[in-house]
Amino acid sequence: MLKDPETFLKLVLMYMEEGQMEKTIEIVKGMKGTAKLKVSDCIYCAIVNGFSKRRGFDAAIKVYEELKSDGCEPGQVTFASVINAYCRVGLYSKAENAFFEMEKKGFDKCVVAYSSIISMYGKTGRPRDAMRLVAKMKLKGCQPNVWIYNSLVEMHGRAKNLRQVEKLWKEMERRKVAPDKVTYTSVISAYNKSKEYEMCVRFYHEYRINGGVIDGAIAGIMVGVFSKINRIDELLKLLRDMKSEGSPIDERLYVSATNAMVAKELRSKVT
Repeated sequence: MLKDPETFLKLVLMYMEEGQMEKTIEIVKGMKGTAKLKVSDCIYCAIVNGFSKRRGFDAAIKVYEELKSDGCEPGQVTFASVINAYCRVGLYSKAENAFFEMEKKGFDKCVVAYSSIISMYGKTGRPRDAMRLVAKMKLKGCQPNVWIYNSLVEMHGRAKNLRQVEKLWKEMERRKVAPDKVTYTSVISAYNKSKEYEMCVRFYHEYRINGGVIDGAIAGIMVGVFSKINRIDELLKLLRDMKSEGSPIDERLYVSATNAMVAKELRSKVT
């Protein structure tokens, strides 16, 4: 009879790799029943993540709740995984409840879980709750990562709160959190929404200088920006750069560029 938790974990991972999901549930029942062993957080999390990967988030949530009702106790890693799953399928109340339960059990320094909840607050129009949670995690000595900053910048940019966007950007610089493509896209989008086109250009150039590759999201914003401020040469350079870097160019970008060139030609003939 198996008595070693490590052996059970290896079996779970093996069956996950082979796609034999039901076997993993049998192992858990064997641990709790015959072997009288506690299901570790590693095993619980491995099962939840395995179901997410093989059968989707709904299946992962179902198996999580079944195991929990059978007496399995989630730890920090499992909580983080199921909170993400709840958020991905739009079960925001369950995600928040799981987060509160996680905190009550003393798992209050999990950046992954904080990131999921803060992102959820952004999607559901709760920026104040997001900022309060960020302040709370800082007090606990848990520092925000780039994913959390991205969520905050995006939600404040969507609300045209440039003051907060700028404050977050400076905080990232101060804490030495390197912005990624999502950060730059969100910042550029925020300035675009507020018609601060020169700031869009500034951050776009900074992004390119730092080695950023142009994707459809940034291109969609900047083609519009360059068109509005009549910088057709930079617009065309953007398209050429995309082509040389192997980035797919949406037909709508060509249409926007053509319209901008036609408008420039008409202006030159009128003036």
